[in-house]
Amino acid sequence: MYRSIIILFSLSFLFGCSDLHHHSQRINFNSGWEFVRLGEGNNVNTKHKNQGSDWLSQYDVTHVSSGVNLPVSEEVLKGEFNQLETVEWEDVTLPHTPIIEDLAIVHQWEGISYYKKQFIALTNWSDKKCFLEFEGAMQLADIWINGKHILQHAGGYTPFVVDLSDYLKFGDSNEILVRLDNMDNPLIPPGKPLEKLDFCYYGGLYRDVNLIIKNLVHITDPIFANETAGGGVFVTYPEVSHSKAVISVKTQVVNETETIANITVMQRLFRIDGLFGKRNIGREVVKVEAKENLGIGKARHMIQKIELNDPKLWSPDEPWLYLLRTEIVENGEIVDYEEQRIGIRRISFSRENGFEINGQKVRLVGTNRHQEYPYVGNAIPDRAQYRDVYHIKESGFNTVRLGHYLQDKSVLEACDELGVLAIEPIPGWQFFNDNKQFCELTYRDIRYMIRRDRNHPSIVMWEVILNESWPPKWWKDNAAEIAHSEYPGNQCYTSGDSYGYFGWDVQYNDWEEGFNRPNNSGKPGFIREYYDYEFGGHYSTTRVSRGDGEKALLQNAWNAQWSHNRYRAYYPWTSGDAVWSMYDYNRGCCDNICRSGVADIFRIDKFSIPFFKSQMAIGTPLPTGKFKPYIFIANYWDNRPEDDKIVVYANVDEVSLFINGKEFARQKCDAGPDANYAEDRELWYKGGHPFDGGNCRNLNFPPFTFNNVKWQKGELKAVGYIDRDETCEYITRTPGEPSKIAIDYFESGKPATNNDLIIVYLKVEDKNGTLCVSDTSKVTLSVIGGEVIGPEKMTAEAGIASFLVKTGAERQLKLEVKSHFGKVEKVIYLRF
Repeated sequence: MYRSIIILFSLSFLFGCSDLHHHSQRINFNSGWEFVRLGEGNNVNTKHKNQGSDWLSQYDVTHVSSGVNLPVSEEVLKGEFNQLETVEWEDVTLPHTPIIEDLAIVHQWEGISYYKKQFIALTNWSDKKCFLEFEGAMQLADIWINGKHILQHAGGYTPFVVDLSDYLKFGDSNEILVRLDNMDNPLIPPGKPLEKLDFCYYGGLYRDVNLIIKNLVHITDPIFANETAGGGVFVTYPEVSHSKAVISVKTQVVNETETIANITVMQRLFRIDGLFGKRNIGREVVKVEAKENLGIGKARHMIQKIELNDPKLWSPDEPWLYLLRTEIVENGEIVDYEEQRIGIRRISFSRENGFEINGQKVRLVGTNRHQEYPYVGNAIPDRAQYRDVYHIKESGFNTVRLGHYLQDKSVLEACDELGVLAIEPIPGWQFFNDNKQFCELTYRDIRYMIRRDRNHPSIVMWEVILNESWPPKWWKDNAAEIAHSEYPGNQCYTSGDSYGYFGWDVQYNDWEEGFNRPNNSGKPGFIREYYDYEFGGHYSTTRVSRGDGEKALLQNAWNAQWSHNRYRAYYPWTSGDAVWSMYDYNRGCCDNICRSGVADIFRIDKFSIPFFKSQMAIGTPLPTGKFKPYIFIANYWDNRPEDDKIVVYANVDEVSLFINGKEFARQKCDAGPDANYAEDRELWYKGGHPFDGGNCRNLNFPPFTFNNVKWQKGELKAVGYIDRDETCEYITRTPGEPSKIAIDYFESGKPATNNDLIIVYLKVEDKNGTLCVSDTSKVTLSVIGGEVIGPEKMTAEAGIASFLVKTGAERQLKLEVKSHFGKVEKVIYLRF
């Protein structure tokens, strides 16, 4: 991955470039691929049956006993290979999607695609081990090297590793061929047919591919080694305090030479100075070593203890990281090494104290994220993944649930760096197949998930349930046992649905007609999803676009406030909650974008984001600095009939509202009673009574609702006060006539790089720079040094036209905008 390469290069100054490349190499293999789709696939217009408006309509749980043959028949392959002789291959770079989809997907493309890549295997690799790591391929993958079929992998969200050593032609050209089948398959988790699935599978080699060259004496790969609680490097923390930490490092080394290997396993720990992305590799703080005689053809796990005084501990507010370099030394030479960032911390969940990290109570304020981007689906580069996590952190969330599958490794790297707690699920959604092969693949997913991600300090729950699938007790028992066998000790917290099963370490709270209630399991709880379906099902009043206007956006925010306030009362036995969802997304089961996000599919905030931001305390550490007094007016001030109520979000004591410089009112925050809509379901499904001054008593900072505000053209200003001192202000103005385009883009404090995806915003403004929220102008974007993915001409929604741009190999990206307002240009400088 890109960030890993950066770390390796920075360490080359410590260890010498020759050492970096002579003994062990990890080569990004994303470029130089060729691609072809065979046929049009199943990209047909499916007649969808939208879910209903009642609570139970969301459940379409399917249990089957179904089996198919995963191996592809020789007859099928013969026909496809004949086609490959005559097709025109397309040059592509990974991550790659097999087709550019529409913004709103009616039925995503499904079918067969092939990728191939030619490369030279160097002659000095002939006495080494050569592995190819696929971080993700959707979803049934067959791999050939030089015409020899060597592996089939079933599962689009889990990594796999191929040993190429016996199949390469050294000093000559070699060809890798990959066949991918992303069509419905009841044996491959999640298993549910696309047309009934609440997200999209998409396709392609949509994650990184890496070529790994190692000596015959080397550290194993945890996926390839296939060892319970072993393989690779496994780091745990038996003792953690602010004065001392004990780090346990379990390393598996294999000797594939013809002689006994006398090795030294050395663990070197380096400080990483700085927080939230502003990091540099610091000094070495401790080093331990152990000698071992490793027999011919033998593999062995070695456990070493590192004692560290005055450690910097990892937490959401202070995500301190260290770099652990594990070296294998033989005859005075480093023959292999692995590097990874680690965070020292201990966690616990209990009904008495909720969630604790390093002995400190932390309420979990969470959101759910699908890994989807517009047009390209899952094929998101690392830097774009990072931007999402950055956005989540800056929006007031300290937790993200990665629903409903393993996401890219870079997501967890970003969580580690930015201090976002993560809940990681295995692939699953409202489907269970009691076929033995399906069950074995679900168990494998648990093992692979933990083996891949066990060293990430950000992970606090392993969700080893098939989401909302209600599998039988025997399956759940096995799932929980496997998770704890892969991560022994008391730092593995499994989580899952209740529905009468209490075998998880953290029980997701039960649902009853949309009302989350504390579980009666005796276990600590967590609310994994809220704020969407309970407010009207498929037609939920939460599901709004920015173009639906101010009233709809306020309803969206009210639903978040009402639910969040209600569920915070369950603390501490319920440790927190996660809003569904962070972003709008596509799904196979419906013919429209699911607009349940607190931000839209282009990552533009709805009014719910300012609500959650206002719940952060002053001084909360963020990537942009310590959080300051905050205030936001959830109103466009554009003369609409509903503009008689003004809602202000702020983390202050009092707010004054000014209209054209004249104070309208100064008041304290809302403090009205909480309403329970259980007795009037129809009212509840319609969204209740938004901003009635109540439903806020459990919030950190209730909103300020001003009533009977008469609109006047001009300026609306809110001023926040703490202890009577003015601390912050927010101004919104009545938009004038649209007159210009301003160019902006979704960023994260880190510059864009090559082969990146950038969301570009073209904002229609009046002459004073006020966004024209009612404007629907058509705008055209062209790019030099990259390309527009999807349409080059878009209609503005609520004054903003959004585009997806892919960067190229140039060091700058030039954006050119054409509209009836004229022509605008902007240059974005990239960092390679």
